[in-house]
Amino acid sequence: MQDTPSLLPPARAGRFHSLLWLLLGSLVLLYGGLYNGFPLVTYDTGTYLGSGLSGIVPDDRPITYGLFTRLTSLNFSLWFVIFFQCLLLAGLLLRYLEVYVPRVRHPATRLALLLAFMWATGLSWISCELMPDIFTAIGLLALGLVLLGRAPSAPGRVGLLLLTLVSAMMHSSNVLTFSLVVGGFGSLAWARGWLRRGWVRPAYWRQSLATVLAAWLVLPALHAAFGGDFAISRAAPAFLMGRLSETGILEKFLDHNCGDKQAYSLCAYRDSLPNTASAFVWSPKSPMNLTGGWNAHLDEYRGIIKQVLTTPRYYPYLASEAVQATFRQLTHALHGAGAPPACGVDTPPWSQVRLFRNGYELKEYMASMQNQSLLDFTALNERLPWVYLLSIVALLVGLAQPGIRRRVGPAGAMLLVLVGVMLVANAFVTGNLANVLDRLQVRMAWLLPFAALLLAVQHGPAVLAAGLRRLLAQAYEPPKETDSD
Repeated sequence: MQDTPSLLPPARAGRFHSLLWLLLGSLVLLYGGLYNGFPLVTYDTGTYLGSGLSGIVPDDRPITYGLFTRLTSLNFSLWFVIFFQCLLLAGLLLRYLEVYVPRVRHPATRLALLLAFMWATGLSWISCELMPDIFTAIGLLALGLVLLGRAPSAPGRVGLLLLTLVSAMMHSSNVLTFSLVVGGFGSLAWARGWLRRGWVRPAYWRQSLATVLAAWLVLPALHAAFGGDFAISRAAPAFLMGRLSETGILEKFLDHNCGDKQAYSLCAYRDSLPNTASAFVWSPKSPMNLTGGWNAHLDEYRGIIKQVLTTPRYYPYLASEAVQATFRQLTHALHGAGAPPACGVDTPPWSQVRLFRNGYELKEYMASMQNQSLLDFTALNERLPWVYLLSIVALLVGLAQPGIRRRVGPAGAMLLVLVGVMLVANAFVTGNLANVLDRLQVRMAWLLPFAALLLAVQHGPAVLAAGLRRLLAQAYEPPKETDSD
């Protein structure tokens, strides 16, 4: 039987099939939203949606994601926002599968791998949130393709760098995280001789560096264009003060600087500072909020932070707390405390969904499983540590074997190093400049098992076959003759 001829030219037919599989990959990642009955939200979602609807820059976060929600909703449905998030993520994941697992060529097999991976890690619950968290991973995946020389073409590299720039501006922590990733990976590439050997192209590294450095200027300029301050986050000093309060360094500072003059508003509260950064910033009973909020004390807080950072007596405490926070954040990578909280009537997200198209999707929002408190992440959170642990053990045991290291080669080694730098950079930035929260690490902790999956699927069958051949050879090896009298 002859094949039915295609109605499209071969090139167009290929593009059509690629788009079709991309859409199917996006639907796989949409599972969380479809199961919930509406895109997932957090209390912070209200601020992001509100900034997009009003065009007003929030004090405590970038306006970029709010503008993204306004643009991608098409002024019709918030479902389109998470669809475009899943579309971007699916395209990047499928590109990594194409590049690092060339032995798996059929798109259906790649889609099956993506489906299994999503079940193991709960990735869909992040990609389906109306939050910028998924853009930390999206931006770093795009950045990784450029740094590792895996962009499909020169125009493709430009597109990936633009995606990196936009992703860096989605969350306040991303600008510093992305900068540390490029700087850290470049330092390791130079130290290991990867630049000299041509394994990492210096031009690609410079382009990546220029992109992430541009975000430090483009984001403040964007805020200024919308009537805000020329700053990444106006409230950044308040969050840093919360972190200093949580570590106890703020209390030490006040002990050293509060005398009879009571030079700072916090001096009156130095014996009752909150135990956590979150309480310092958000609790109505925190010293900051009892004395007028962050806008009333930004200059004072900037001065305290500057003194702490320029006074050597605090350096041992800062270094110790930085290391502790980084390691703590690395171990906090579960999907919240069981399930996301219901965000019903009179909550910030509810108020913004009510404003969006005059409440067109409000009933659907209220009927979601999240807002009926029917979501339960217990099973996922029970298996997720095992997924992380098995990924780490498999990588360590495998790379301890010279034969496997040779098979993985420089490409696989650089991928693992880059993922490691990404995870540590994110943990360092979020743990030290914000809070140690599961939400801030789980958004990208899945990159480690994803890298392990890529290498295992590509090289695992050959490694197992070689091991089996050795076992069979030993089993059928004739016994050695021994001398007899």
